[in-house]
Amino acid sequence: MSVLMRYQLTPNNVWSNGQWDVNGVVVGEIGEKFGGDKQVIRNDTRNREYLCAGLTVELYKDDAESYYHNLMSDNPKAFVVCRTDETDDIQCEPFLVTLSYGEATSYMEVDELVYSVAMPPELYRWVEQFVLEHYVPEKKRKRRRENWKDAGKRAGHNETV
Repeated sequence: MSVLMRYQLTPNNVWSNGQWDVNGVVVGEIGEKFGGDKQVIRNDTRNREYLCAGLTVELYKDDAESYYHNLMSDNPKAFVVCRTDETDDIQCEPFLVTLSYGEATSYMEVDELVYSVAMPPELYRWVEQFVLEHYVPEKKRKRRRENWKDAGKRAGHNETV
C-alpha cells in the first residue's frame, strides 16, 4: 500500500511554513516502480507531493464490527496515521493505514495526525469479504422493565407511595 501526501506551502503565514494533507491511498506495490519508501512525485512553488510506499493494512477479527460500520457509511474511509517532527513541520511520515474507526480514534486521542481518505474499490472489496467471513452482529436483546416499587426496596428505600 502506498500513500499520496501533499505539503502545501503557506508563505504568508507567520505560524507555519505549510501544511500536510493526504490525497489518497493506492493498493499494490506501486512504490517499487518509483524506487523507494518516500519519493517526490511533484514539486512546484506551492506544493510538494510525495508517494510513501511500503505500508500494509492488517485486519483483525475483533475489529470486524468497526469495519462493518465503515463499509455501511455513506463514504467508506481509509485512515492514514502520521507522525510529525515537532521541530520541523516539513517532516511528516505515515506509519499506519487502518480501516477501523476505533483504531483511528484511539490515535487521535493521543494527538497523532489522522487523515481520512476515500477507500479505493479494491480495498473495499477485500474488507467486505473479511467482514462477511468474520462479523456476526450481536443479537439485540429487549430490555425488561423493572417493577419500580421492588427496585426501591432493593436499594434500601422503604418509602410508600
